Amino acid sequence: MSTYEKVVMVDFDGDHPQDWPATRKWTIMATIAIPLFLMPLSSTITTPTVNAIADEFHPASTITGPLALSLFLLMYSMGPILLGPFSELYGRWPVLQIGSFFYLAFNLGAGFCTSMTQLLIFRLLSGIGASASLAVGASMVGDVFRKEERGLPVALISLGPVLGSCLGPIVGGFIAEYTTWRWTFWSTSLATGAFLVQCLIVARETYAPVILLRKKAALIIEANRQGKHDGRVWKTPFEKDETVGQLYRRTISRSLHFLGTQPIIQALACYYGYLYGIVYLLLSSFSELWTTHYQMRVSTGALNYIAPCIGYAIGAQICAFLTDRVYRYQVAKNNGVGKPEFRLPIMVPASLLVPLGLLIYGWSAEYHTHWIVPDIGIALPLMGATIIFQCCSQYLLDTFPVYAASANGAVYIVRGFTGFGFPLFSPAMYETLGYGWGNSLLAFLALVIGCPIPFILWKYGERLRAVSNFADQTK
Repeated sequence: MSTYEKVVMVDFDGDHPQDWPATRKWTIMATIAIPLFLMPLSSTITTPTVNAIADEFHPASTITGPLALSLFLLMYSMGPILLGPFSELYGRWPVLQIGSFFYLAFNLGAGFCTSMTQLLIFRLLSGIGASASLAVGASMVGDVFRKEERGLPVALISLGPVLGSCLGPIVGGFIAEYTTWRWTFWSTSLATGAFLVQCLIVARETYAPVILLRKKAALIIEANRQGKHDGRVWKTPFEKDETVGQLYRRTISRSLHFLGTQPIIQALACYYGYLYGIVYLLLSSFSELWTTHYQMRVSTGALNYIAPCIGYAIGAQICAFLTDRVYRYQVAKNNGVGKPEFRLPIMVPASLLVPLGLLIYGWSAEYHTHWIVPDIGIALPLMGATIIFQCCSQYLLDTFPVYAASANGAVYIVRGFTGFGFPLFSPAMYETLGYGWGNSLLAFLALVIGCPIPFILWKYGERLRAVSNFADQTK
């Protein structure tokens, strides 16, 4: 802590979150991984129960079943636009705990609903609370890990969402066959309650500006207690001369501002959003393939969701093994100077896995081949998407470290709409084009949209960062 005239600068004295012991860092990562797994599981767990819900409530439209998934996904993806800036104002853990409690209340209510309208409203509101983990998860990695250490923790927190969204239908399939659909909500509510109890034990703030604000408040209280009223002004390196209201209005609009003005975020949001829509289109329609076209029981058909789980897991392990190694290799080639663009090389083969897998899945399903072929087909695009999601998250963390939550929030705007919309049009697409041509269309668009992006950012990323007022210029 240093002083100049009557200004006292409050800073870290060796206790920065990035200097914490590895055990504390990984305890925090393991804790945040729980809701990052549980909330996506909650999004897809209702997929095999759509018919059971329809039998009880008799909805007027066939779109109502997929809407229960889409409404949750919309709020799950859009919520960080609101909650991300909150985390930059008040800290990561308060946002995570309050959001999780909000999810718990409305998810539990969905299990007791008496009409389809109530169910859809509860799903919409629970999605907002569920998004808290999404709003702070990637940012917490940037809080406690240095950029050359982020490959493995990003792989961990990225594995939870993708595995959760795949395991959800498996759990839901057995619930649909052996008990009531209401247990899809009650079981996830019980798990969330256990997580909130764990938070009370291990929670520790990770966001440096908030930690210093709390440290400043404690120092002011101590100075007042000792009667040191000498007109000193206490400040932290992150403070600006703004009121809380002004700061909140600025941060809440920053995600939209990023999306409208930052080409890096625009490119990544476009590709990320398209892949996210494809993932949930595949997951929402996968159960229908096995129960209707392959005539399997609900629980047996749900076991095919193990295939996308495997694809996700392999993609995450590839990232955990390669990203930091590739980054360090590129840094060594660049005379020890790191750049965010060094996160991009493994996006190139991953961007080819997506269209390849879609073609295999689509045409094998079209011709009713052995079940293993569609399973292999669906695993490939999910493997590629997992790698791309993690590379995008790491690139954003390195490019916008101070504004990571808002940068991710900008990407979530686009992915929220695609995650909402794609499952709704998939039944009509497959009915009109079939699995073969329907997935061929998706594969072609994935090729056109995705393959050029890593090359464009590799060539022009540094220039784009140089003209940005928000990007970190030190990398």
